[in-house]
Amino acid sequence: MIMDPEIKISIRKLFLKFLLFHVIIFAVAVLLSASFTAYFKQRLAGQLSAASRDAILSGDSRRAITDLTSSVARDFSGMSWAPLGGEDGFSLPAGAAACSKLLCSSAQVKLFFDDEGRFKAGDMLFYYSRWTPVLWGIFGWIVILGISLPVAFFERRRLLKDYSLLLDLRVKESYSILAAQVAHDIRSPLAALGAAAKGLEIPTEQKLLINGAVSRINGIADDLLRRHRGAPETTEKPVVCALHPLIEQVVIEKRSQYKEKTDTKIDFSSGSNGILGIVEPKELQRLLSNLINNSVEAFSSGGTASVSLSADENKVFILVSDNGKGIPPEVLTKLGRKGETHGKSEGNGLGLYHARKSIESWGGTMQISSDPGKGTLVSVELPRVQENGTRTGLVLLLDDDMLVHMNWKLAAKAAGAEFKAYKTPEELRAATDGLQRDTLIFIDSDLGDGIKGENIAKELHDRGFTDIAMATGHRHDKFSHLPWLKVHGKEPPWETK
Repeated sequence: MIMDPEIKISIRKLFLKFLLFHVIIFAVAVLLSASFTAYFKQRLAGQLSAASRDAILSGDSRRAITDLTSSVARDFSGMSWAPLGGEDGFSLPAGAAACSKLLCSSAQVKLFFDDEGRFKAGDMLFYYSRWTPVLWGIFGWIVILGISLPVAFFERRRLLKDYSLLLDLRVKESYSILAAQVAHDIRSPLAALGAAAKGLEIPTEQKLLINGAVSRINGIADDLLRRHRGAPETTEKPVVCALHPLIEQVVIEKRSQYKEKTDTKIDFSSGSNGILGIVEPKELQRLLSNLINNSVEAFSSGGTASVSLSADENKVFILVSDNGKGIPPEVLTKLGRKGETHGKSEGNGLGLYHARKSIESWGGTMQISSDPGKGTLVSVELPRVQENGTRTGLVLLLDDDMLVHMNWKLAAKAAGAEFKAYKTPEELRAATDGLQRDTLIFIDSDLGDGIKGENIAKELHDRGFTDIAMATGHRHDKFSHLPWLKVHGKEPPWETK
């Protein structure tokens, strides 16, 4: 990773602080060790002098030597008695007084003939190694160094992490500013294009194409500006709308986009113009546009991309297929996950991931099947909506909050929908025996007493149920390890505007 000067300076400052800290700690450790050693050696020397004072002052050197030998050998490297008046003293061991001051320190105790300290008899010196306390100080510093190194390491990691986050923030901010500028700048030419199109004498289909394209670009510009201003990522709510015109407009745009590719066909077939669904119109058109682009890009020398719309009593089916080169099985199992892509050198894997998440948030599913060398099929299933805006089919809810039960029951009654709510997993298990495996089931994530709704959902999935959603406020990412599991909010699925 290439660092900018700011992070280099921060890391350099961290290193200098660490170095200065340990220079100070080293000096303090050595000084404290030497000071405490001198203090305790002086106290010990005073005690030994007091114990042998009578023998020394009485001239009984033999007794004094006998009394001091074991104590001196245990706590000091040697000692010497130097009386005043030129009298002979003694050393333990012999020659102890000749110890170099570079190697030895001494604790000096003055002996007096009288208790008042007026008549000095001489000096007792107790010798000990000057470097032993230094070594203990170094040892203490090494211990502190061993403790502080991981702290310095984690602090460096924190700096690098903060720098990485700051860099990402700057990049996103620059992208946001650029997107806002683009969104702002294209409004005037779009308005001019829309006004000019109204006065053109062109076929109705082409005029609809231009108006639709202008409307979609305006919508994209609105999204860019909204995100730049810090608004929530999604403000558009799913609404009940006819799916045929939404899909047809995308197909018309794609035909115009790829009209130069004469060997490429884009077909659209629909069982009925009156099929309704609860979707976000712009998001549905965006994901269909991406799916058709994927199909066309799969052609090596021309081919056909087909889009179909059909429905049964409870479900809406949108199929996007092609006769391109297909997708290898090992890649197919990963598609739809965040960061996974195929066949695009600059792809980031977000297109199919967002498509799947959007479809699941509408209560639907997306499946991808492919036969290498023959083509790919993307199947989108959505709940069908009646003409009064109500989703068809039985809906079950597992939630331990009775207020949620009441809210959903009122919404279901107002919509004329069939609905049942359960408080415990045991009640839900009993109710699902014998039900169709495509029954729509909503489960709360936190069911009390440590019971997790996602575990109940997995149990139902293992039993063959295919339409399971979490009625929770948690983000999609929490359930990313269960790719078949949909994520829905706490609001009832029949609330539409």
